[in-house]
Amino acid sequence: MNKELLTIRNRLKASKPTFRRHDSHKKKRVSASWRRPRGRQSKMRLHTKGYSRARSTGFGSPLAVKALSRTGFTQNVVSNVLDFNILNKANDGVIISRTVGMRRRKELIDFALKNSFIILNIVPEKFNKSFESVQAAKLEHKKVIASRKDSKAKQKKAAKKEKKATPELSDEEKKLKAKQEKDKLLIKGDQ
Repeated sequence: MNKELLTIRNRLKASKPTFRRHDSHKKKRVSASWRRPRGRQSKMRLHTKGYSRARSTGFGSPLAVKALSRTGFTQNVVSNVLDFNILNKANDGVIISRTVGMRRRKELIDFALKNSFIILNIVPEKFNKSFESVQAAKLEHKKVIASRKDSKAKQKKAAKKEKKATPELSDEEKKLKAKQEKDKLLIKGDQ
């Protein structure tokens, strides 16, 4: 019976118009998301010919399949492995939460596939490909950063060696050198 109702619902939804807020196509500030027209002289509220259709109960789905997915499963949001304990494999579909990161999402997909749950919002094969490419990119990035750190460390070591190779001048030698430079400047100034 549910399959018949699902086919009926899909057929109804195919002919159902997209309900948009009145004048959303005219004014940029008015979003397209549905709001019921409440204006006193609103032609849309009065169902005047030539104005777009308003939502009403006639456009609804049969109650038995109202909240089900297209395939006929109930939609349950899952964010960790413990959430699967409540679910029934035969009737419940799984929607992996959008707030879950890639690594946890990979774990949830693997767990769902291993325990034969239906995943409604993700195609596992596509996700696995993208996950592998992201992991490879991260690995490459880590290698680049490690090589940069190594080169900086080598430069620091070389600078330290150079510093040690050049002998430090004593205070007397520094004073003597400064005096010689001063004398050179004075001689140039006299000429």
